[in-house]
Amino acid sequence: MNTPQPGITQLNADLAESLREGRFESLVLFDIDHFHQINADLGAKTGDSILTLVEEVIADLTPVSYRIGGDSYAALGINAEGADEVRGAVKLAAQRRLQAHVALSGGGVTIQPDLLVVSEEAVRLLYAAASQMLALAKQGGRDEIVWLADDGSFEGETGTAALQLFRDLARVNASRARQMEVESKVDPLTGLFNRRGFEDIFARMVESSKRTERPLGLLYMDSDSLKKINDRDGHEAGDRFIVDLASILRNVARRSDFNFRWGADEFAVVLESGNAARAATLAERLKEAVAERTEGTVSIGIYCGVPESAEDAVRIADAAMYDAKRRGKDRVVVSLQD
Repeated sequence: MNTPQPGITQLNADLAESLREGRFESLVLFDIDHFHQINADLGAKTGDSILTLVEEVIADLTPVSYRIGGDSYAALGINAEGADEVRGAVKLAAQRRLQAHVALSGGGVTIQPDLLVVSEEAVRLLYAAASQMLALAKQGGRDEIVWLADDGSFEGETGTAALQLFRDLARVNASRARQMEVESKVDPLTGLFNRRGFEDIFARMVESSKRTERPLGLLYMDSDSLKKINDRDGHEAGDRFIVDLASILRNVARRSDFNFRWGADEFAVVLESGNAARAATLAERLKEAVAERTEGTVSIGIYCGVPESAEDAVRIADAAMYDAKRRGKDRVVVSLQD
């Protein structure tokens, strides 16, 4: 394949166009399982060959495809059978050409386009739903495709707050009269909850923490590297870096944790259990995974306790994050404040 696949920006544009023209059929997100381990075991050269192989297979077997992250891909217009064909073809090609075992997980969504208002919110909903299905595939053992069907039913385990949010917004989006009353709570680039989603969920979790006197944890993570990547390689590369950070959050954090994209290069993780040692361990794992799997680093500040308010917890975690920046970046700081 001579021409590289387009990225996340083009995917969002094509999704919007397919909705506008009434021809949207499906969106599938693919992610290579355990790619960082494959890269470590077989070497970077083989890892690069695997990335190219997967890109070629997806491009050959799908109507239109995209490279949206380091080891993440997307395709439009394929059904469940087609997605499984891609998964099988990748396994076979990797074994034959590279003598490597390569598996894909995927998340797919298919929905009648007339059920969604043609808007940026509709694009966000579709991407967020596919992203959450991919997360379920990863949590369920990987090497599978999990679909959100257009009748509202799900294959695989469900029940996360993100999926409930998708259903709620989809119902609202079906009514044009109410659509303008709702602001999206999902980040279109990563599929994570955005800042508004954070404020909604975290406020309820803080009230629960105060009522039960059970501490919660907040990790506030800021990239040390996005500006440098944007300046050096362009904003498409910066977008891929952000997508990679979101993928790392999904893979490293536990199912019970909530992941958010707070700002341009800021992320938050909320832990229902406010155990400081566990929060610090998770933060170190996130920091190390970012340094290992991307070209950048992150600084992380941690708050653990029963907060007086959501704003206090954010302020304390944010101050700890800036302390990590002052100490040289690429590190974790746990706040000692109550």
